[in-house]
Amino acid sequence: MTGFDDLLKEKRISRNDIQIWGGEIEEEKLEEFIKKWDLSGMPYRIIETVKEIAMTKDNIDIDSDSEIVERIKIFGSDGDLDLRRDSSCFRWRYIGKNSPPQDITAENFWDKNPSKKFFMEEKEALLWGKYNQNMKQWHDDRVARAKLSYPVNGNPERVKICYKTLSEKGVISFVWFTELKGGAEDE
Repeated sequence: MTGFDDLLKEKRISRNDIQIWGGEIEEEKLEEFIKKWDLSGMPYRIIETVKEIAMTKDNIDIDSDSEIVERIKIFGSDGDLDLRRDSSCFRWRYIGKNSPPQDITAENFWDKNPSKKFFMEEKEALLWGKYNQNMKQWHDDRVARAKLSYPVNGNPERVKICYKTLSEKGVISFVWFTELKGGAEDE
């Protein structure tokens, strides 16, 4: 059996299998927008500001800092909510199991693309740094000044990000981050 044969057997994802939504919100409504979502199945956060990128499992407090936020990614096994600054507003995209909250303005991807189908593939990638016992943190000489902090249990040697890709005709259309977990150098 070849890789091509495996692809032919692979199930394709369509409108009945996954939710894909998007829209735009004003900067001053960012915190209110995030609070409307059920984030219980999306415990991870990546917050990119003009000063730093932080990964956490803590709730996001952006009330006073919304003007320095460039991007927020909230993800987990239930979905991936991605918000990116575009001047004085944020464009957002959600991929996941559940529909977005009822009281937000949202555009359903499937309404404009009812016949689209994607191949879904689960992947993993190692993140920057190895855990240094002496320093009590992850460190990588290539980004020595960066504070590498990952919300994973314990202090594994390496940290992996798990994600799903949705592709069409060999081109990745969407990426859904699902988990951060411990790993090892030789994986």
